[in-house]
Amino acid sequence: MSTAPIRSASAVFRPLRSGSLVDQITDRILDAAESGLLQPGQRLPNEAEFAAALGVSALTIREALSRLRSEKVVVTTRGRTGGSFISPALAPSTARAEDRLRELTRLEISEMAAHFEALAVGCARAAARRAGTADVVALRAITVIDPDVSDLSVAWRQVETEFIVEVATIARIARLSRALMSVQSEYGVLTLLPNEDSDYRHQVAGLRNDLTDRLEARDESAAASTMRGLIAANTTWLLTRRAELK
Repeated sequence: MSTAPIRSASAVFRPLRSGSLVDQITDRILDAAESGLLQPGQRLPNEAEFAAALGVSALTIREALSRLRSEKVVVTTRGRTGGSFISPALAPSTARAEDRLRELTRLEISEMAAHFEALAVGCARAAARRAGTADVVALRAITVIDPDVSDLSVAWRQVETEFIVEVATIARIARLSRALMSVQSEYGVLTLLPNEDSDYRHQVAGLRNDLTDRLEARDESAAASTMRGLIAANTTWLLTRRAELK
């Protein structure tokens, strides 16, 4: 099971707002798992680390993990190598993704994309104002994929998710980051489908590189335009595929 840390996953393990803490924790982990930010088999922090990161008690974490286990989002194992992990049952599949796409109308896909674009473009503009050298290095590192990876489409899906969240992290606007993660979770397993297409992967890889260059140059307008291009590429692909499905 995966234990590798992901810098952009810090958006998941950050202090909570006021309100029902257990609800917030469960929603945040589910959103991250659905969007691919947290991968099936990925280990969660231990209870003490988890509680410290979110600024809550260990009891609250236990309650949240119990709920996540009952919803089959998390599995917990005992022993020296045990811990709590994102359930392998959440691994994306083409069949499940296509079923999800069939459930959506063209209008629903377009509206979801418009919401996503508004948030992502805001993040890109803010990130262009704030990006430092370390931020640019982190973005470029995300886009590197091991050519020997076992499932290329899943790896590209994770890159797509992490890249957007990293831009939001660089923007340093917590509310925008939270809203962006929530919208990404609405896409859920859908994000697997376009990343099975090598032409799409090539197109968005170029756009991600362009966006990183725009952030490094602190060009807000160009960064916003390139982010729109990224969202448009995804939306166009999904709408085209939706029309093809029976």
